Amino acid sequence: MTYEEIVTLIQYDQKESKVFIPNEIFQDLQNSIHKKIHIPVAYSYYYLINWLYRHAKFGSHTIDNKKIKKILGYNSETKGIDYLCKKDGLLDELGYTETVKDIPLSWQFDDDNGLEFTMLSEMEEDVQLIITKNLSRKYSIKFPVKAFYRYDNEVMDGTFYEFHNTHMIPFEVFLFCMSNKDIGCTGFYLYSFIKMKNQQHNGKFDCSMQELAVLTGIPSTTMKDSLSMLRQYSVIEGIHNQDFFCLVLEDGKRKANSYIANDIDLFTDQPVPYEKIQRLEIKQYFKMQEVKWKETRKDWADVPLEMLPY
Repeated sequence: MTYEEIVTLIQYDQKESKVFIPNEIFQDLQNSIHKKIHIPVAYSYYYLINWLYRHAKFGSHTIDNKKIKKILGYNSETKGIDYLCKKDGLLDELGYTETVKDIPLSWQFDDDNGLEFTMLSEMEEDVQLIITKNLSRKYSIKFPVKAFYRYDNEVMDGTFYEFHNTHMIPFEVFLFCMSNKDIGCTGFYLYSFIKMKNQQHNGKFDCSMQELAVLTGIPSTTMKDSLSMLRQYSVIEGIHNQDFFCLVLEDGKRKANSYIANDIDLFTDQPVPYEKIQRLEIKQYFKMQEVKWKETRKDWADVPLEMLPY
């Protein structure tokens, strides 16, 4: 779907930007999803239903799994990811979602009671009939459990109420990624992971690409391709901490790249080539080392014998 189509479908407003997601979701999904290419899909799905519930979008726009699939870049009839989001599916089993019939119609926030929702079940019966007349009898929505209950099922300690150990991803980033076929769920997931790490490491995350693939659970080739796209659209900034790369470079001379999740105002609408690290062939590297060694010997030639190191 295009950016405009998604915005129109869900009636997005700029005031509905902030979304907080629990940091442990990355490890929870990696531990439970065997088809690794679906880890980003599960993350993106949970992110979206979290936002939809928080802003009471389900009832007024009849958002169902078919429409959510389209937003995430899938055909509405595809069955391959149903195991993640169906009733009693993987996200339900993990305790991240619950399939329910009751729908939030509106929300309110005040200093005394905090965030509260007005639910369909609280309405008079005749009002309920008016609201549900265009809904299928089978219509259900996803309740974002971790947004309400995170550590204690009897205490509102979820991400709608407490923000510790979370990462905040603006909804505009989600819209950008989903409406760009080069980025999609995988790019959004990778951006979110790096954003979380930025929050934990003073604004930038040092990591080799091999390690990043392991930490995110994404297949290495898929991760590298996605990271390249994110850098081309300036969604992610990569900083090279060494002048060149060579396969035989000693461990002590190898330095991981630094990655920064950019703010959306730095994103570009079209891919732009980025500077890649220079890669030396093994012969080139040894030739360079030989030149350096000769220069060092030449430097020592003019040093008095008593000044030479033992």
